[in-house]
Amino acid sequence: MSFKTQNVKPISQIRQDQQTDPVLTLGQEIVSLKLSNMEKDTIIQTLGQELAAVKLELIQLKGGE
Repeated sequence: MSFKTQNVKPISQIRQDQQTDPVLTLGQEIVSLKLSNMEKDTIIQTLGQELAAVKLELIQLKGGE
């Protein structure tokens, strides 16, 4: 069983090409921004839940008025 080499570039050259490829770089930036936005959305949702819990607790402390 013999293997034919399809890619003759060394791995270091492929990685360097990937780092300088503007489309790949842009894609990585988009993914990074999407993940950052997801984290922010999660934080906002958690803070909203905590605020609602504090409001309910305050209402209970006031006697349900």
